[in-house]
Amino acid sequence: MQPELEFNNPIASHQSLYKANHELLSESEECFSQVELSTEGSASSGIKDSKSLGVITQESQAEKLQGLQRRQKPSSAYWHLILILGDVFLLLTILLLVLVFVSYIHLILHVSIRAFSIGDYTLIRETKLLWICLALASWSLAANMTQSQDLSTMSSRFKSPLCTLFALVFMSIFWLMLSYFLIRIEFITLVWIELLFLMLAIPMFTIWRALFAEIINLPRFRRQAVIVGVNTAGNLLTKELQSAKRPGVNVLGYIGTDESDEEKLYQNELPILGSRGTLHYLVQNNIIDMIIIAHDYGAHPELFKEATLAAQYGISVVPMAVVYESTSGKIPVEHVGDQWYVALQSERIFSPFYLCWRKILDVACGLCGLLILCLVLPIIALLIYLDSPGPIFYSQERLGLHGKPFRIFKFRSMRTDAEDKGHAIWATEYDPRVTRMGRFLRTTHLDELPQLLNILRGDMSLIGPRPERAIFVTELEKTIPFYGYRLAVKPGITGWAQVKYRYGRTDNDALIKLQYDLYYIKRRSFMLDIFIILKTVIDVLLHRGT
Repeated sequence: MQPELEFNNPIASHQSLYKANHELLSESEECFSQVELSTEGSASSGIKDSKSLGVITQESQAEKLQGLQRRQKPSSAYWHLILILGDVFLLLTILLLVLVFVSYIHLILHVSIRAFSIGDYTLIRETKLLWICLALASWSLAANMTQSQDLSTMSSRFKSPLCTLFALVFMSIFWLMLSYFLIRIEFITLVWIELLFLMLAIPMFTIWRALFAEIINLPRFRRQAVIVGVNTAGNLLTKELQSAKRPGVNVLGYIGTDESDEEKLYQNELPILGSRGTLHYLVQNNIIDMIIIAHDYGAHPELFKEATLAAQYGISVVPMAVVYESTSGKIPVEHVGDQWYVALQSERIFSPFYLCWRKILDVACGLCGLLILCLVLPIIALLIYLDSPGPIFYSQERLGLHGKPFRIFKFRSMRTDAEDKGHAIWATEYDPRVTRMGRFLRTTHLDELPQLLNILRGDMSLIGPRPERAIFVTELEKTIPFYGYRLAVKPGITGWAQVKYRYGRTDNDALIKLQYDLYYIKRRSFMLDIFIILKTVIDVLLHRGT
């Protein structure tokens, strides 16, 4: 489900607004009359052969508009309200069940647990109410921290239960601390009660969130959109939406210009519905919920003006890059154009919790990884030496945070003469320079294990863009926009690009991985880090390596 995006435009004067609406209404009526005439007068409609202009005929336009129907769908605010009310209702139900179960199940033979039961009035009613209020406050804090009530996350069948699970865990921790200090219930008693709460809450919330994700992604409730602009950017977005498992948006077609639209390039994707008058007709008849802008303002200002007028009717007007980013998890740097702010991270203040989480994660993984490295080092070192005589470790200079060079450490996976005369060479899929042991190390990602030393030294982090060589960065910056922005954060052993795309071997691979890296830099969060870690563990266990 796409987030609710709005387009802010200056308010025109009443006179100019009336004049503009009058002109557009005339065009719309003319277009609609053409539709009626063509449907009554001809049963067979087609596209005229126009060599000078690739525009669609009135009959074809009528046929395409005929299948479009007006549909009333809940707004994003309505879905969000349903989600919150459902969470609160389910949470209160579970809390009441916990109180009932505590009355009949002697979890521990202690007076305080019996005093907490619903049948004993030793614990007064106000205290029970306070206990429930603390639970709701803890849930609100945990849900905000884990983004478990964000619609873009809740529409995913995988991310929604995952976020909910972490929200329940954090809620239990906060709830335990608040109850212990404010209500003065014994700690062991609270632990048993909250374990009972989690036993009930985890399966019930998982079923509720999975059901919500299925309902919100039904085709009946997907937002209907049109793409303004017939070009490669719009075609790229169309392919991405069509390949997405749960796009959240149904694109009805393109809105083109009156001058030149080469429909033959797009006839296998989506139809060209018409031009400015058609857009006005779709808005007035409540057929679309979103207008996706896939061209610059200066190219066709009349269409841009029409889109701004549509925003007055509650239609979301969104740049193509924003929809592409939220759908694919990457930023289309080659189609950003003047909207450079889409690729760059806006001013953002990270919470102290997230900063502490990143620091604890790096230190913990570095120390645990160092222990594992000491255990497996003798075996791996012997196998590397027997397979290909030479050094056990491989060291190379890479660029880190803000372009600061550092030396990265890895287990050697190639022959010692892998780069003739020191010339940098891209690795290929079946690179003959990789040794037999090196291929195993790359498949299992064990060759990255020595980089934990780089984490402890502060050169790298566990999660981030992969560090690249200076010569490659210099060359790629010449052809790929925003490539140097990867250096805005510490490089990592794993990252969003690593779990979403294969090993980079060409300039085009570098472009695609940059799109993922920019998305991570822009949207870093606790849950995104958790997802990357889980995906990395799955890839390692399934031997999805290079």
